[in-house]
Amino acid sequence: MQKLILLVWPLVLMGCDGGKFQNSATKELSYSDKLRYEQYMIQGQQLYLAHCSNCHQEDGTGLGRLIPPLAQSDYMLENQARTLCLIKYGLEEKIIVNGTEYQQPMPANEALSDIEIAQIATYVYNSWGHEKGYIPVKAVSVQIDKCK
Repeated sequence: MQKLILLVWPLVLMGCDGGKFQNSATKELSYSDKLRYEQYMIQGQQLYLAHCSNCHQEDGTGLGRLIPPLAQSDYMLENQARTLCLIKYGLEEKIIVNGTEYQQPMPANEALSDIEIAQIATYVYNSWGHEKGYIPVKAVSVQIDKCK
């Protein structure tokens, strides 16, 4: 629970300053989307801890040469649509992340709903130095339909 408090506190601080939002990743969003972004970050962290951190670690650094990092991952950053598909359907083939080859299969998370994937993606794409902003569930749903 302490980790959740640490995440919520900075979001509240950066979220609003007299009605002006300061996070560069969310400055173009409507007020309701900014609130949704903050909610997705909180929910996404909890889902990430439950479904992803065992392999990718809490800090997104991965597990040596066995599991690739998400923090500063060129593979993840170059193709967001592919990342959404990986979260849902897993991966069997080898990949190269930051110049290192990984062959460990990633299991599918087919039980995750589109909104849960949107929340995880929003969290991952806005943690560890990333600032990609809010990833709406509608965009995730469209992409998940395409990756089948």
